[in-house]
Amino acid sequence: MAFDPLSIRSQFPILAQQAYDNPLIYLDNAATTQKPLSVLEAMHNYYLTANANVHRGAHYLSDKATDQFENARLRVAQFINAPQQSQVIWTKGTTESINLVAYGLEHLIQAGDEILITSLEHHANLVPWQQLAFRTGARLRVLPLTSDAEWQEELTHYFTERTKIFAVTQVSNAIGVHTPIEMLIQQAKQHGAFTLVDGAQAVAHYPVDVAKLDCDFYVFSGHKMYGPTGIGVLYGKHHALEVLMPYQTGGEMVSKVSYQATEFNVLPYRLEAGTPHMEGAIGLAAACDFVDQQDRQSMLAWEQQLANHVWVTLQKAANVEIYSPEHNATLVSLSVPNVHTLDLNAYLDSQGIAVRAGSHCAQPLMAQLGVTGTLRASFACYNTLQEAERFCDVLIEAIDLLAEE
Repeated sequence: MAFDPLSIRSQFPILAQQAYDNPLIYLDNAATTQKPLSVLEAMHNYYLTANANVHRGAHYLSDKATDQFENARLRVAQFINAPQQSQVIWTKGTTESINLVAYGLEHLIQAGDEILITSLEHHANLVPWQQLAFRTGARLRVLPLTSDAEWQEELTHYFTERTKIFAVTQVSNAIGVHTPIEMLIQQAKQHGAFTLVDGAQAVAHYPVDVAKLDCDFYVFSGHKMYGPTGIGVLYGKHHALEVLMPYQTGGEMVSKVSYQATEFNVLPYRLEAGTPHMEGAIGLAAACDFVDQQDRQSMLAWEQQLANHVWVTLQKAANVEIYSPEHNATLVSLSVPNVHTLDLNAYLDSQGIAVRAGSHCAQPLMAQLGVTGTLRASFACYNTLQEAERFCDVLIEAIDLLAEE
């Protein structure tokens, strides 16, 4: 059966509003997705019926909150096919997950070691490794990928016995290309490196199987997959999580404390200091349910169809440079010669169309593309063909108007 976004839109009441006297068209889904009623209701219900701190309380509400909180951990583990729920660590989001690993592995990194990333990375998967290299005297190396995620040169010499960490995005947030993570992970494993996959742009669109990927760490955020903000996940293999030094210390992550020493708790709690984001975890579990209730193959095909329709329409009708692939992408990233992307963004916004303009926290990639930024329209399951067509019409109108100035 064909995918029907209209049957889903009713679950997202925010989309029914007007923006500057125009129907709101939300095409900034790579930045954050809207939240279905089921997610909002799960969080609301937590506060109505179970609000208490988890783990430490010995009363009815605390027990109830703890059950919901740990069931949410189990649900997320199932969603990514983690073998055990103790391999799911709650964080604030992808950025904190990566920082937790970067700081947690610091005691294993020495001067002369190498940390390898790719040229497609978001700043969140670049700056923490750069700073780790600065602190330890290690060398940050960049695997040069083209905008098509192809090799600029032979890649095998980038992986050496000095490679200790390899961190790679699964899907570029800026231009929507997929990296061949399975092959890259195997290359890194052959040299004994820790492997981390940034799945922030993947989990809303593609089924994720961390056991099959065989990476040491996998990270993502709830707010990019129909869940709440302020909640994220660090998945890790047990041996990889066990060697991480805690990023933060304090309450919850300890089992015994004296003035002379502290004994840390077992996983996952030893890496979760302080009062956790209980309602966020519960909302993320509800988002997992929402995504899994859809026909994921049809949903992905629909999102790719929208992006492809925009790609083809703009290539035919406008003077644009498109950096995202024509096929198998869920976003379109472009620039227009002699027209600033922020001007295009402002015009689209005035017509009620929400997109994103700028470097997308990927300044080195923008430099590689020869631009300061791009205009990005990114699609989700609730977007319609009419919205995609309206975006194209208004963008072409904007280009014609601004190019004349």
